[in-house]
Amino acid sequence: MNTHRHLVFAVALAMNTPVFATDSAISFHFTNDAVLQQLAEGKPPAEAQTAAAAAWFAQCAAGGEFAQLVGDFAPSAGMTADERKLQAAKFDNAKFERIAREAWTKANAALPQDSMRVCVDLAARDDVFTRDRMDGIMAVTAGKGRIILKIHPDADWAASLPYTLAHEMHHSYWTQHHFDADKAFTLADYLVFEGRADYFAGSLFAHRAPWTKALDAAGHAAAWDNFSKKLDATDQATLMGSMFGSPQAGIPMWAGYSVGYKLVSDRMARAPKLDYAAMTAAAAAQFMPEAKTASGKQ
Repeated sequence: MNTHRHLVFAVALAMNTPVFATDSAISFHFTNDAVLQQLAEGKPPAEAQTAAAAAWFAQCAAGGEFAQLVGDFAPSAGMTADERKLQAAKFDNAKFERIAREAWTKANAALPQDSMRVCVDLAARDDVFTRDRMDGIMAVTAGKGRIILKIHPDADWAASLPYTLAHEMHHSYWTQHHFDADKAFTLADYLVFEGRADYFAGSLFAHRAPWTKALDAAGHAAAWDNFSKKLDATDQATLMGSMFGSPQAGIPMWAGYSVGYKLVSDRMARAPKLDYAAMTAAAAAQFMPEAKTASGKQ
């Protein structure tokens, strides 16, 4: 859940069969291939883009609990057919499917959930943030069973994929079992939401996940001092600024992710021990630091 723009696609548009592969429990929609397929059929670029976007929304987001938040992952109108072909030539769909299925099998054994659709598009060549800062993959969960990835073929995306998929699968599992549209989503909830996903993914797969280590000890203390005063906040400015950084507020990039990961990791090291399902079901308050007495003891 990391973008504000709402989708405005007319999903009722007539469209051809989308490009996706499937087995009994996990399926894949390759957005880049779908866009190129539309262009290859002779449609004008604008019409092809609209049809591909509608197909993407229908396959990857429609009906999802967070469908209105994933607009930045729609196929980019700024990528030409030539650039998409160049990026596709560097990306191995079969390799992606193999790694994703292996990761899904392991993560689904740890937290079983319903069938999964994974949509993957290719990032533009000049998307250096995805390539260099995100280890090749941007990801979002559109709802239970709906994961959307944007991959930069020039990065070592294969090394990042298992962790990233497990992270998003935890969001999907939480959404399937615990999402309540009528319940306010606070900063405390958001910190723990991301912290649990990173803890789950990190327990299963090795990955450097720079967003979980964005703060040193002093930075963490400062961020927690800031966040602890507004844990009940629900406004988007506070939530997004805390999680992703807000220079004007003195909040470093990814501060919320690092704080959330530490909150969950510290709780998971304490008794009583929690399994993954219990961890996921626990209220955010259970992950907050234990209060200390005047003597300094907990």
